[in-house]
Amino acid sequence: MALVSLLALLRGAAFAATSFEATSSNPPLDDVSDPPSLDGAPPASLLGAPLDGACADATAYASHCAAWAAAGECARNAAFMHESCRRSCGVCAAAPASCDGAQGSVQLAEACADEHESCSEWALQEECAKNPVFMEASCRASCYVCESSACRDEEELCAQWAAAGECAKNEAYMVVRCAFSCRVCFLERSAECRRDEKMAPAAVNGTIDATFERLLGYPGARALSREPWIVHLDRFLQPEEADVLIKVAGHDFQRSRATGDEDSSSASAYARTSMTSWCNVPSCMDDPRFVAVRDRISALMDVPWQNSEHLQLLKYEVGQFYTEHHDQISPRHSAWGPRLYTFFMYLSDVEEGGETRFTRLNLTVSPSKGSAIVWPSVFSHDLFRTDERTFHEAVNVTKGVKYAANFWIHMYDFQGALARGCDNKNYLQPTSVMGAQGAS
Repeated sequence: MALVSLLALLRGAAFAATSFEATSSNPPLDDVSDPPSLDGAPPASLLGAPLDGACADATAYASHCAAWAAAGECARNAAFMHESCRRSCGVCAAAPASCDGAQGSVQLAEACADEHESCSEWALQEECAKNPVFMEASCRASCYVCESSACRDEEELCAQWAAAGECAKNEAYMVVRCAFSCRVCFLERSAECRRDEKMAPAAVNGTIDATFERLLGYPGARALSREPWIVHLDRFLQPEEADVLIKVAGHDFQRSRATGDEDSSSASAYARTSMTSWCNVPSCMDDPRFVAVRDRISALMDVPWQNSEHLQLLKYEVGQFYTEHHDQISPRHSAWGPRLYTFFMYLSDVEEGGETRFTRLNLTVSPSKGSAIVWPSVFSHDLFRTDERTFHEAVNVTKGVKYAANFWIHMYDFQGALARGCDNKNYLQPTSVMGAQGAS
């Protein structure tokens, strides 16, 4: 259940990440207002107040330090921040080995640790909620079962404040001083990968069902399954369009990587033996014939094309296959959110073999040039819950060659986030700071 790195998968996508730079004489960000002072919440006046008479944020920047720290400036601009915002960056002398919280004295025991190296990745895949008996016993730190030296609260009333909703209301302060109670210890801090609070998701609960009902009105569309949705489009592409996609996207075939693998030579990569080329260069991305197909998919699914990953072109020769896997591999709090839909196009006829088999539905689809199949990776009523019924495999080709293309569509803007250097990991988002009151 390893978490794949999409930047590693989308090799060749040479986008430069923007980075804020500041000198030691200037604050790292401009125009940051004081965190609000709320009744029953940690007041803004606490910012800069020393813990032990020596650990304090500089008076000149006290009202900004927590916000800068929450935005990731302690790592990005360490020279300035570690000198001027010592408390907010947590670079003061080590705190005592226990802290008194709203739940009583909590021992920061060495025993609060994960027993498996994959615990953090499992937690990012929501396994703490899906498989609580195992996870809470074996992945105590990653599932926030206990506080540890790496994940703890720094204030006595953190649990109480979190339960009152202050993690979201007073985020700048809370994510720094009450990381454990706000459940944000293991989230990356990046201003570039934090979604704008006004950014609308491509779907809300119920959207997926409505999308597939509408999809059935497309010429040649038929439902192969309704629970979950699997829709077949008989003539989505003209033959010449299929040929063009192979031509413009097939510029750099490399050995395919299995879901969860960054190394195509690893043992588990032998679960997938096809070849892959990405439409991630101007000669493909700007080709008007590709753009026409891309925009047609966008209109059909009613999702901006920017929410889609680069088209992935696949080539299967005799004996090549891809064993059972699932397409949803993006964490809840990634910059682009979960993969909502897979739009899979067959670009060639195959003499024998090469079917797509939905292994948990007893459903098999034969390749036919120009046709497409579309399915969701998450539930319509819960967009952050993987629909495991859509596990599938590519049956080995026994005669001929199979060309096909994946178009994966996300909840939020993928192309912009990728261009800013974001990866397939959890970042601190406006929706991340629910705390104990709303944590799942």
